[in-house]
Amino acid sequence: MKKAALTTLLAFAALALIPCLGASAAAGPSGPQMSIVPADAQWVMHLDMEKFVSSALFKLLTDVKGGPGIQQKAEQFAGKFNMNPLKDIKDVTVFGRARAGEEPVVAVSGNFDKAHILGLLKAESSFKETPYGKHTLYSWEGEHFGVFVNDNLALITEKEADIKSALDALEGKTKNAPASPLLSLLKKESGNAMIEFALADIGGLTGQVKDAGAAQALPAMLTQMQSITGVVSETGDKLNMKIEIGAESDQVAQSIEQAIRGIIALLNLQFAGDAQPFTQGINIKSDGDRVRIDGSFLIPELARIIEQRKASGHSSDDKK
Repeated sequence: MKKAALTTLLAFAALALIPCLGASAAAGPSGPQMSIVPADAQWVMHLDMEKFVSSALFKLLTDVKGGPGIQQKAEQFAGKFNMNPLKDIKDVTVFGRARAGEEPVVAVSGNFDKAHILGLLKAESSFKETPYGKHTLYSWEGEHFGVFVNDNLALITEKEADIKSALDALEGKTKNAPASPLLSLLKKESGNAMIEFALADIGGLTGQVKDAGAAQALPAMLTQMQSITGVVSETGDKLNMKIEIGAESDQVAQSIEQAIRGIIALLNLQFAGDAQPFTQGINIKSDGDRVRIDGSFLIPELARIIEQRKASGHSSDDKK
């Protein structure tokens, strides 16, 4: 399998994470595969593909002119991997143990044509198989690693150690996320969520270090945050968002609240009426050392704005 093919697979694994910032782990029957997430994981994201594909947001993304071309990409993917990601992928969980810039582990659950995928891999001259406990690790090009945990769950990453860590957590050889502080950050009210995320250590994720020069290179607001969780869901034709930020202190939380309000005011000023349907649905409130952001957006209104923007852009181009 060429590197481009792996990139395609990972792109579909994260397909719906991009428009909505990302997703994370939930505690509940519809949540991600938390048993494979090591206890030292610093962040975790989760996408419920079934809920996403049946959502009004998905319809908006596929119907809008000049959109991301999800259906076309799905057809190309199906031709290569003998599976339709929009129908055969059920959940995607992505997690990382290390700092920013290091590759995450992508866990994809669904219906796979395992024989077909292995056939693609074995066609590579660099393909290798390595036994690890009761599992078989696959590697290709010396920098990609994967494993079929079972017929319906596969892991992909660029570090063999990360694959082994996930398998050790699954087998109970090491502690997994339910035994870590990360679980306490995960939303409890996310039973209907299609996207969730939790970051336990923002400083680690952004590569924050004690060096003063490096710290100054980061946005000031990021250096003051400690953790962040979020949930994206739908209710009827409304897209709902809940984000909670953990700060160093009550005072810092108030500063973060004011900074976010300032960003929203700037968006309203710069984009005039186009930004208001987005920003007017956002509520921000600091509560102790927490900042809570709730948002609710009418999807038909979002579609109307997108169409207007695209039509305006085309008109400008025609005049040129």
